[in-house]
Amino acid sequence: MTTLKQAELLAQFDQPWRDGTPVFACCRKTIEAAINTVDLEAVACLPVSERVQALRATADPKHLDGHRCCVGHLADLAFDLPSMVEPCHV
Repeated sequence: MTTLKQAELLAQFDQPWRDGTPVFACCRKTIEAAINTVDLEAVACLPVSERVQALRATADPKHLDGHRCCVGHLADLAFDLPSMVEPCHV
């Protein structure tokens, strides 16, 4: 079940471009899987490198090897997550 916060985060990737970077269907699926898999509030409070790793851990490494677009959007989400979820002051 998708919560309101998850839906808001997914909506960030609804457009064909996000922050000057194209968002493909594979990117949306990868982001959706990450958002629906992790505890967003807990991950948002981690240091940025750990946030990136936590989000990347939700995707198939072989997929990420061939889809740099998805890797980039997961990193973008990791950087933006604290301001989007706001569970703590990072």
